[in-house]
Amino acid sequence: MTRSYRFLVAAFSAAAIAIVPAASAAPGSTNFGVSLGEYAFTSTVGCFAGHGSGNAGDSAVVDTCIEHDSLGSQPTYITGGWFAMTTRSPSGAIDYVSGSYVYHGGTITTINPGPNCTNQQYGISGALDHVATSSTSGGTGTFAGTLTHYRAWIFGRCVTYWARVQAGVTFVY
Repeated sequence: MTRSYRFLVAAFSAAAIAIVPAASAAPGSTNFGVSLGEYAFTSTVGCFAGHGSGNAGDSAVVDTCIEHDSLGSQPTYITGGWFAMTTRSPSGAIDYVSGSYVYHGGTITTINPGPNCTNQQYGISGALDHVATSSTSGGTGTFAGTLTHYRAWIFGRCVTYWARVQAGVTFVY
């Protein structure tokens, strides 16, 4: 290989590297609105999945499990759990956000107890720690929204047949 050819290859390689955009430090959005449906539950754990959108145009797929005291206990503390989200930026870059709910870092409060088998509503407010993305770690966050239990009379019993969460999630990466 001649010296001029090597120089030309090196120059083109340097130019190509210079025009490739740098990797993002984290998803562009720090605030997300999420809509989640419950897919698993016990008396002290609710797991939800769904979608969200961020303040900088990111879209997201969300999965979370919130551990808590029994609903109706006073107070009803969040006792643990996890939050995970895959994001896609407006330019198509893929990233993720994950974190853990802080033990006693939030509560679940009754908004509407659902008398006569009407829908129940609860306020959820919790802190997140160990928030990480593909390029950051040690962040924090908050999760706040409304849990609705959809209920109906079935064979003389009041049955919750579905649950949904509408929430906002905010991160400091």
